[in-house]
Amino acid sequence: MKTSSNLLPEPVQMSVREALRLNAWAVVSVVAAVVARVWLQTPGLGGALRGMVALLPILPGLLYVRSLWRWIRGLDELQRRTQLEAVCGSALGMLLVTLSADLLRGAGFGLGLNFGWEGYFVLTFLFYVVAVLVAHRRVR
Repeated sequence: MKTSSNLLPEPVQMSVREALRLNAWAVVSVVAAVVARVWLQTPGLGGALRGMVALLPILPGLLYVRSLWRWIRGLDELQRRTQLEAVCGSALGMLLVTLSADLLRGAGFGLGLNFGWEGYFVLTFLFYVVAVLVAHRRVR
C-alpha cells in the first residue's frame, strides 16, 4: 500500500510549512475576494471605488502566480515539465468550461451555470490535480 509520501515524486514533496508559505498569497487573495464581495454590497459606493474594490483580489492573486512560478522554476526538468503541463491543462479545461457555460447561457440554457469565482477556482484546482496525476502516471 502506498503512503501519502509516495504519491508525489520527491522533488515535488514539501513540508506543511513550505506548502503554507507557497500558497499564502492564494489565501490572501481568497480573503480579499470575500471582503470585496461583502464590501460591494454596501450602498453608496461610487463607480471608481466599486471598480477598485472589485479588483482587490488581483494583486495578491498575481503575487500567488509569481510564487508558483518561482517554485516551478526551482524543480528539476522533468517535474517542471509535469507541472507546466498540468497548469496549461487546467487553464485550457477552465477555458472550455467557461466558454461552454457562456454559450449555453447565450442560447437560453443553463440559467444556473454561474459558478462564481469559488466554483471556477475549485474546478481549476480539480483539473490541475487530474492533469498532474495523468502527467505523473505517463512518466512512470
